[in-house]
Amino acid sequence: MGGQSKRGEDVSSYVARERDRFLTEHGEAPEKTIAQRCYETAGKIVRSCVKREKESRKTLTDRIDQIACHRFLGPIVLLVTIYAMYELSIVQGYNLTNYTWPLLAAFRNLIASILPPENFAFDPLLRSMPLAVIDGIFAVLNYLPIFAILFALIAILEDTGYMARMAFILDRVFRYFGLHGQSVLPLVLSGVYIGGCAIPGVMACRAIKDEKARLATILVVPLMNCLAKIPFYVFLIGMFFAAYKGLVMFFIATITIVVALTVSKILSLTVLKRKESAPFILEMPPYHIPTPGGVGRRCLERLWLFVRKITTIVIAVMIIIYVFTHLPGLNQERKVHYENQVNQATETFHQGMGKDSAYATALAGPKLMEFIAYNEDYKGAKRGVKGKEAEEALDQKFQERNSEFFKIVKKGKYRVDGKTVIDKDARKVQKAYKKLERERKKLRMSIKDETIIGSWLGWLGRSLEPVTRFAGFNWRINIGLISSFAAKENVVGVLGSIYRSEKGEKLEERVAEKEKDWTPLHALAMILFMAMYPPCIPTLLMIQVEAGIKWMLFAVIYPVVLGAAIAILVFSGGNLLGLSGLQTMVAFYALAVAVMVTMAFIKREPRIA
Repeated sequence: MGGQSKRGEDVSSYVARERDRFLTEHGEAPEKTIAQRCYETAGKIVRSCVKREKESRKTLTDRIDQIACHRFLGPIVLLVTIYAMYELSIVQGYNLTNYTWPLLAAFRNLIASILPPENFAFDPLLRSMPLAVIDGIFAVLNYLPIFAILFALIAILEDTGYMARMAFILDRVFRYFGLHGQSVLPLVLSGVYIGGCAIPGVMACRAIKDEKARLATILVVPLMNCLAKIPFYVFLIGMFFAAYKGLVMFFIATITIVVALTVSKILSLTVLKRKESAPFILEMPPYHIPTPGGVGRRCLERLWLFVRKITTIVIAVMIIIYVFTHLPGLNQERKVHYENQVNQATETFHQGMGKDSAYATALAGPKLMEFIAYNEDYKGAKRGVKGKEAEEALDQKFQERNSEFFKIVKKGKYRVDGKTVIDKDARKVQKAYKKLERERKKLRMSIKDETIIGSWLGWLGRSLEPVTRFAGFNWRINIGLISSFAAKENVVGVLGSIYRSEKGEKLEERVAEKEKDWTPLHALAMILFMAMYPPCIPTLLMIQVEAGIKWMLFAVIYPVVLGAAIAILVFSGGNLLGLSGLQTMVAFYALAVAVMVTMAFIKREPRIA
């Protein structure tokens, strides 16, 4: 046994020495030379044995590939295809959210009407927790039109056979960065197009025989734009880059691959330096015309997987986030302080309407909260009313519900038996209520902010703020980012809960009202940090299965460091140079591409093409 082991080691050492000698003398891998000689010999045998009566005609696939796989035209076709997908899915899909949001808001209001009624300042738990979870879920579900269009377009590309052409085109580039043509599928599944998932991306790496390329692909797959990151991107783009939606989404998609290639090359030169390489062999299928049924079925399957994830993981995380953002809660002293402010505000309201007011009894004690709920219901119902007849029908309905409250919400001007009535007393009450309403919203917002700031998660977010402020992140964003570690969908959901409003506006409007000092630079830094953010827990578990716990821990640490460094560079650097968000985006893109190109020509190892 000992002699056999020794002889095996001698043979392995001899093969390694001869391979190195061949590389030095000929400048290419011996596997490549062997493969080329095999193909040349096979070609000679075929030409000597097979006689064709006439030259075979080129197929339609061959003619298309003359353009789609051309050395210069192929990459252009690829870039145009990607950009067209962003325009159709992101830009047009975002426009469709203007129609989906009112439906979600109406459903949210319906649920709110079933739950226990709200109090003046402190809502009951059975109301606040469900609404916080619903606000978080709906903030993500609002982007379903974008996902539907995106999934349909990806299914079309898969069915046509263009995915294999992508591998062929990109292998020419990937080989410079320690990756493989077979790395394309994992990267596409993970979100080269924006809208993938890192879990199947990591699983797809099993097919890569090249150990070095396999590990490099596994480690950079989480840098892609998985489906769960899209809501956060769309949310920030809609707020700060609305006029450049397609351009910014194109930037996000391409900057992630630029950074991923750079990181892959660094990994291949350092921690993966001693891993073995293997040849890349690819067979491209003929082009096919996609069927509507196949595209629709695949689109619905992916939408269902996304919705199912929303209704499981995100709901659980939202409940946990609610607990961590509301405990330990306000102490007794602060509760008494706010209760005194509530009493003072209501007393000022009653003084403003006058003690002799005809509506004093109608708004006394708990009836004040009944009027607040009535007023909110009326304003909400009126938003969806169009036309004079519909408005009159709505007024009739609310007048029958409570005639005294109706006079107040109409500011003392209403119609009775076809005649206009002016009620100065009701107008005075409405004027006093406006002040009370502003004071109530201010109180509720102060209570909410103080509760979150003093919570366990708020403590962690504030603790990080001295560092994250250089990246433009405040404690609210820190909380959102921390919560998204479990699943990236959570960041928009948590922000939807943190920036809760009594008005039911879209998340963009709520954040704009609260964060008036935010600029496009803030948004750009957040986008880039999220692009580099560590993968979700399920993806990390898959990395552990495919590569081991050591690489799983590495996949957690390096993206945090990388993302923080990039975000600080972009935000602080952009402010220092006085650049706008768009200018900083262009400058960073140029810098990242320059670094990538430089890394491409550092010690490229020859491989079989």
